Amino acid sequence: MYVNVLFAAAAVVGALVYMTEVKPSIRPRIDLVGTVLAALGLFGVVFGFAQAESDGWGSSVTMVSLASGVALLVAFVRVEQRVVQPLLPLRVVANRSRGMAFAAVGIAGLAMFGLFLFLTYYLQLVKHFSPVTSGLAFLPMIACIMISSNTSNIVTLPRFGPRIVITTGMVTGFLGLGYLSRINMHSSYTGGVLPALILMGLAMGMVMAPSMNTATAGVQPRDSGVAAALVSTMQQVGGSIGTAVMSTIAASVTTSYAGGHAPVRGFDAVAATHGYATVFLASALVFAAGGVLAAMLFPSKARLAAMRESVSSGATTVIAKPDTISTIDV
Repeated sequence: MYVNVLFAAAAVVGALVYMTEVKPSIRPRIDLVGTVLAALGLFGVVFGFAQAESDGWGSSVTMVSLASGVALLVAFVRVEQRVVQPLLPLRVVANRSRGMAFAAVGIAGLAMFGLFLFLTYYLQLVKHFSPVTSGLAFLPMIACIMISSNTSNIVTLPRFGPRIVITTGMVTGFLGLGYLSRINMHSSYTGGVLPALILMGLAMGMVMAPSMNTATAGVQPRDSGVAAALVSTMQQVGGSIGTAVMSTIAASVTTSYAGGHAPVRGFDAVAATHGYATVFLASALVFAAGGVLAAMLFPSKARLAAMRESVSSGATTVIAKPDTISTIDV
């Protein structure tokens, strides 16, 4: 953890040197009710999924936590519809293309965090890689993410639009995790892990970068900060839920496998690997579902261009009411 202090220190110095402070002329009010509802709702959902690992899906704690979390998030949406200065203006997510981009980030985060966590377990606990070697083993995926994200945003996204690019990325992620779900305790890194990492790197670059681009494109200047923050939030929420769900799946499958087979030498590693493989398969199915949604819900390139053109050329109509004046973006 101390390694991260160096990067944080560099960020602090860069912020002090290069960032300029600009104070708004009117100080906005903080949506305290919306903040509390969103935080408690997300906590309830994540805690419920995490609690299922130890108490089971049918336990009262798990069910009450999940139900309470969903209810609080519904209440959050209702509040955001009525408050004057909402924490999350719903117009940001009401746009079809932008809303699907946020969902794509969450779906990718859900599947991606499961890959990082359980593949690390596999490499260190089953293949006996050192922590440093395990980190180096992920470098091919990171390199592919860098190449794919730049290529997607600069070349393929302007040419084909988000529907084709992000759907292709989801399908590639499905193939990569599906390949990884074939691993066993005797699989080699070169033949059993590396091809999946390459596919996952290409997939993440095709999903995350275009989704972030699409999620923040065409928003009104007053909503740009909210849109950018929501992208990061969706990735973290997807990762939190994904880690909780996939941990529950891994624990359940490993326990079930251990209970149904006679113990032999190396049995713990075999049972754990079976659980990891099931998690990778579940993550692959998440990507498959994301691919279907992306193909169905993302607008075509021509439709998206028309939508953005209408936003950029929109007029502002002033409507006068007794004692109030408000503006509506057309």
